[in-house]
Amino acid sequence: VTMKTIVDTYQAKPYGWDLASTEVVVASLIGSSKITLTVDGNVLKRSEVAAALRNTQKHGHEILAPQKTFDERKVASFRKFVTDFFDEGNPPKDPLELARHGADKLKGKLNELRATVSGSRYPFVEQLGGPISLLEQVVGKADDWYLAEFNLGDDLLEAKDNVIDPIQAFLNGAQRAIYDDASALISTHSSNLSYLAQSSDDAVKGVLTDPNAFRGNKMAQLKQATDDLRDQIESVVATKRALVADAIAERRSELVASDFYTKATPEAQARVTQRIDETLARVASETQVALILQIGSNFEASDYPELLDLLTASQQRSGDDASPPKQTVSIKTIAVPEASGVIESESDVDRYLAALRGALVQTLNDGKRIIL
Repeated sequence: VTMKTIVDTYQAKPYGWDLASTEVVVASLIGSSKITLTVDGNVLKRSEVAAALRNTQKHGHEILAPQKTFDERKVASFRKFVTDFFDEGNPPKDPLELARHGADKLKGKLNELRATVSGSRYPFVEQLGGPISLLEQVVGKADDWYLAEFNLGDDLLEAKDNVIDPIQAFLNGAQRAIYDDASALISTHSSNLSYLAQSSDDAVKGVLTDPNAFRGNKMAQLKQATDDLRDQIESVVATKRALVADAIAERRSELVASDFYTKATPEAQARVTQRIDETLARVASETQVALILQIGSNFEASDYPELLDLLTASQQRSGDDASPPKQTVSIKTIAVPEASGVIESESDVDRYLAALRGALVQTLNDGKRIIL
């Protein structure tokens, strides 16, 4: 029956009720779960009833009907499920409002877990697929269904305790930072790992790929393994950096003590020392062993010869040397095409040395100087 029909009936004889009294009685019946108020096919919540009843223009569209009765045990069971699953202390008391509230919360949890799986890079979040499957079976049902046919409460609570809560606690807590730190270490120093002892990173990678990494004390183990691995990486980087820096510093000492340097102009001397300082700074700031070694190799093969040429060129411009300029090359860059195979005897040594001598003489004949 519409609200308009009730109002018209009880305002007429023999009742003679005023509008406000009729609205109060209807609101009381709704509040005590005796009847429901539906507008445009939607059952209104208790919080929406007062405004709807005061809107007299809508009375013709407001349908009042006796509320369905539900098994109190099933209603109590669903209420307990909502309380336990969503950690709520005060779910709605009205059965239909409880059903709508639970349905909305279940849909929200399903969307939340889907977003976690699709947007996460942690391999173990795939285990949320089971709870998601359960939620998909109970989302989108009619309100009555939750009060009469809902039967997956125990399965969902078990999934909450064993999978959902542990994973969400991991993602929202300090354990995530430990995992991220370990993952970043492996990613950042992937090229450095080859310079460590074999299997040095197994402990870290083992936990990172463990499907149960979010359980127990796995993160405590991972933190210890990560700290150990970081120490090893820092040690090998520091060792390689020191070797390369020492080699460059030794070359610098040789260069500064040479006639090339002492006879060069002050400007050339400053440029040379500046370039060496810049190279040493690059070595000091680089964290990848391969690049540290590459800097050292490039300095030896090309930078150092170029510095000698720079010093020599400044002498020629100052008029100290009228001879044509020579290009300086490192002996490490001189190819010996006639030398190949394996040296196994003195005759092999003689042949190699003869080939090397030929290559060196040819380089000198080409107008170049060679640094050892």
